[in-house]
Amino acid sequence: MKKLDTILFDLDGTLINTNDVIIRSFRSTFDRHFPDVSITDEDIHTFIGPTLEQTFGNYTKDPFEIQDMINSYREFYVIYEVGNFEIYPDVVEVVKDLKVKGYNLGILTSKFKEAAWPSYTHYGLEKIFDSFTSLDEVEFPKPHRNSVDVALSNFDNPKGAIMIGDNQGDILAGKNAGIYSAGVAWSFKGALHLMEVEPDFMLRDMKDIYRVLRIIEGDE
Repeated sequence: MKKLDTILFDLDGTLINTNDVIIRSFRSTFDRHFPDVSITDEDIHTFIGPTLEQTFGNYTKDPFEIQDMINSYREFYVIYEVGNFEIYPDVVEVVKDLKVKGYNLGILTSKFKEAAWPSYTHYGLEKIFDSFTSLDEVEFPKPHRNSVDVALSNFDNPKGAIMIGDNQGDILAGKNAGIYSAGVAWSFKGALHLMEVEPDFMLRDMKDIYRVLRIIEGDE
């Protein structure tokens, strides 16, 4: 019997490269709402991972203004999204193979389903994955364990699980939930940033997940 039968993936920055769309959407949102605030590339790096509410809440405490900024971000995202994202190498091949091997596969994203669904379905991932857990469905987003608990509840008595993502919040969510965690070296913020929160594993590329699974199963 496998020591691990369930694999949870973050979506953006982990399976699909939407970094350019995200950056342009943030810049446009701040140009509209806070034109006098200088937003650096380093600032935007910190925006990727947390929820929009958390990010914009650092610039205003007005809940109505925060919601207006979220609406603006989504508006710009839809405009920029078309033709400006791509799936990372070997993702489709690997997740199809993992599915054939009998693993439960789930997406756990910090985006609302409406925003995440177009890029997810563009590559037919909804035909491969067993579940899709978005921000709409959780009470407390990553890094809180609640998000992982909700994602795992979609499976029938999972025996063991791992959370794989490109942000510290993904790794911490896995650790807080008591499951394995793994970062991806192609993260926009870099592998060293992810190593600060001590993931159990770091994937060099998508196919490196096989090495991780062998280690967990005690075959390496």
